[in-house]
Formats: sequence, C-alpha cells, structure tokens
Amino acid sequence: MAATTTTATTTTAMTSPTKPASDAGTMTIITRVPIPSSVPPASVLASLQTYEDLITPNPYLDRFEPRTLSDAEAADPFFFPEGWNMKGYTVYDCVPILPGLGWTKSFAMPCVFQSFARGVKCCAHAQVGVTVRSSYEVRRRGEVEGGGGDAPDRGPGDGDYELVDISQVTCSVFVRPFVRAKLAAAHHALLEKLVSKVGAGAAA
Repeated sequence: MAATTTTATTTTAMTSPTKPASDAGTMTIITRVPIPSSVPPASVLASLQTYEDLITPNPYLDRFEPRTLSDAEAADPFFFPEGWNMKGYTVYDCVPILPGLGWTKSFAMPCVFQSFARGVKCCAHAQVGVTVRSSYEVRRRGEVEGGGGDAPDRGPGDGDYELVDISQVTCSVFVRPFVRAKLAAAHHALLEKLVSKVGAGAAA
C-alpha cells in the first residue's frame, strides 16, 4: 500500500531531489510504493524513463501529445545539468469537480520530462496558476524522508526498493485543498499502476 504525506513549505527552489527546501506558497507531497521482491528495480527505472508509462496511468488522462520545448523550459534550473533526454508533452486531463453529478473540467498541461540516474523529473504547469515539480525515484527503502516514515513496515513480498514521488506544488491558497486531494490521489494511483504493470511484465 502506498503512503502519502503532505507538508507546507516555504520555498519554490528544489535544492535536492530527495529533500526539497521550503518556500512560501509551496506544499510538498511525498508518495511511496513498495517494489515487490519479484520485480527488478532496474525494470521499474526503465519504465519510468519511457515517460509514457508515467503519463498513461493518470486516472484523469484524456489524451497527450509531444511538443517542442521552449528555450526557457530547456534552461529551467529544476532540471539536472547531468540529466538527459528532455522531452515536452501536452497532457489533457478531465478532472471531476463534483463527483456523482458528472461535472468535470478539462485542463491542458504542458509538461517537461528529464531522465537522471535514479529516475525522472517532471515539471507540469496546470491552469489557475498551479505548477507541479515532481521527482520520481527508485530508491532503497527508507532512503527518502517522509511519505510514511523513514523505514515503512514491510508487507508480504516487499523487496528492498520502493518507488518514491516527491512533488512540490505551487498554487494559490484558495485552490490548495482541492489540488492537494486530487494530486495525492492521482499520484498514488499512478505509482501503483506503474509498479503493477512492470510486475505483470516480469511475470509473463
């Protein structure tokens, strides 16, 4: 089972992919999912670095398409100088506003992905001034602080590694509760689906 924590922070700059600094107007959401002992961590890393395996499990996804990066996006200091394979996509989400009544709202989000040694970084700009900077990492259990404690209890079949998502979200205080709930649920589902997909492939 994935564990998620949310903290309010005070800086928008991410000085480390595993211990974000704080900046006013930003909240940090950490989600972790155990990688079963039957699933090679290298296979999860390879799946992350396709990028599409990070996009398609999104429960709110309508469609996505590649796009050309701007110079400013390519120079964004959020990304690592030693990273590689930067790519841009536009992701179209259809998010429920009032569940049960069928009310939804469509969002077009420009996203930028970059691979690095432990995983993938992604910067996504949604409407209403919401920016999400995420670091998806394959790490040894307990290496990353938060998201259920430094060494979450093992479940049956859990291995020595886990898939961790560290997301810094910058948004208005007025939409923060909505954004927090929707993002935490979506990223929880995304990580579990990605690990399950890799596990199914490893078992085939």
